[in-house]
This record gives sequence, structure tokens and C-alpha cells, in this order.
Amino acid sequence: MRYFGQKLVNLLIVLFAVTFTVSLALSALPNSEERILAAKSVNPQNVEAANAVLDELHLRDSQIEQYGYFMKDLVTGDWGVTFQGNQSIKTSIWDGLQISLRLMIYAQIIALLLAMPIAIVSAYRNGGFFDRAATTSSFGALSLPPYILAPLFILLFSVRWGWFTSRSENTPLFDDPLQHFKDYFMPTLVLAIPLAATYMRLLRADLIATLQGDFITTARAKGLSTSRILLGHALRPSTFSLVTAAALNTGTLVGGSLVVETAFGLNGLGYKTVVGIFGNEFRLVQITVLILAMVYVFVNFFVDIAYGWIDPRIRAARALT
Repeated sequence: MRYFGQKLVNLLIVLFAVTFTVSLALSALPNSEERILAAKSVNPQNVEAANAVLDELHLRDSQIEQYGYFMKDLVTGDWGVTFQGNQSIKTSIWDGLQISLRLMIYAQIIALLLAMPIAIVSAYRNGGFFDRAATTSSFGALSLPPYILAPLFILLFSVRWGWFTSRSENTPLFDDPLQHFKDYFMPTLVLAIPLAATYMRLLRADLIATLQGDFITTARAKGLSTSRILLGHALRPSTFSLVTAAALNTGTLVGGSLVVETAFGLNGLGYKTVVGIFGNEFRLVQITVLILAMVYVFVNFFVDIAYGWIDPRIRAARALT
């Protein structure tokens, strides 16, 4: 319990540091007050209207006080509205978060489904034709980032073959499963291919090392089948690097898929963050960064817990602390 308590305290410290740093950075932007007045279409020469806006947003208070007001509004749910369009920030972020999480989950699932069987066979046949072909293909996949794959997929699947539309309609899954699949097929695959290459190489390397262990030799001496040795004995202790990489990529996928979201018309959280920066939507940016940090930190927190399930030795060591 002491271990989990320490992790929880560290989690809260990280969230505080992220939100406070973003608050300081936004308030330190050159001409930040003029930017906000311009975003709200308020003429700075109109002193009364300008003062009303600055007082309403607490922009004349100290940075510590501004941060305190931000946290108070955040906890009470009073997130405000966007300057452009007068849309609820809470609604805007919730809509974007659903899209980004959906895209992240699909990409992670596809990447793992592609990477794990290839890595297992490649490690078992280390140095063989399949292993060399898989390793070479992974190099090729790693050299194709999303900003290259996205237009390539649109050209092939949409323009040339006409199988999918280049713009996603964000169709709900249960309303029309087929259309939902068509909406997310290309953006998911664009994100999943480089991930799958990374995961395959990590798992393959760990599996090769694990298969040389004494307990694997003992399992073979007992006459266990190859599939049981690979899946029942070697796979689980070989997933540390894979689990860590998947956790680290979660935050990247949620907030960093700007190219994919833009290319396929997905109005996700990453896209909203960048639009908010250029549109001087400071409150929107603060909250989106906080949510991205929470996703990233909580995922890594649960991964730390999962390590104890993967390897009982870690669980035993934690019990002693």
C-alpha cells in the first residue's frame, strides 16, 4: 500500500506541475491580453469593454491567482465557452476526447494484433527467412510516418480504388457499424503500422532473450509443446518492453495524432489543442493539456501496477517496501 501511496502522490505532483507550467506559459505570451481581446472581437480602444473582459477572465490578477481561479472553475465544472463560436468548452473537449480515445484504442489493438504473432514466430525462427523478412519489413514500416502514410492511403484507398471516403463522418459504432469501420479504417491503419513495427521489434528481442533462459530449457526437457512453451512460459515475462512502449504511446496517440486527425477530418483533442493555440483559446488549451497529462499519467500508473502481475518477483519486492 505504501508503494501505491507514493505513486499516487507522484501522480498528483505531476498533474499540478503540468497545469501550473501551462498556465505560466500562456500568461507569459507576448501581448496575451491583446490576443484575447482580438479573439473576443473587442476593440482595445473601447476601454470599458476591454476592462470588463480582462476582469471577467482575471487577467489582471497575479499568475498564482489566475491559476487558483482556473482550478476553482475546473473543479466546479464552470469551464466557460470558446471565444469563436461561443461553444461550451466542456462539450467541445468531450467530443474531441471521444474521437481521440477511439482512434487510440483502435490503433493500439490493431498494432498489437499485427505485432505479437509476427514477433512470436520471428523469435522462434530467429535467423530464418521469416525472421529476416519480418525485420526488414519493420524497418520499412518505421520509415513511413503518419504524414507520409496518410496522403498515400487517401490516394490509394479513396482516390484510386474508391473503397473509403477521405473524410470521416464520425459515425457512432452502434448506429452504423459498417460506416463506422469505413470512417476509422484508414486513420487507424496509418497510426497502427509504425506502432506495430516498434512493438514487433521490442517483443521479438525480449522473446529471443527469454527463450535462452534455463526455465525454457527445463520446459523443453519436460516435453512441453512448442506452442505451450512460447505462449505459456516465454510470452508473459517478455512483455515488459512492449507494455512500457504501449503505455508511452498512449499519450502520444491521444494528443499527438494531429496529422491524422486533420487529414481525415477527425476533430479530435490533438487537433482542437492546436486550433486553440492559434485561436488564442487559452482556457481550452489549459484544459486539453490537463486531460492529456491525466491520460498519460494514469495509463503509466496502471502499467506500473500491471508489472506486478506480469512478474511475481516485482510484486514480492513491492510487498517488502
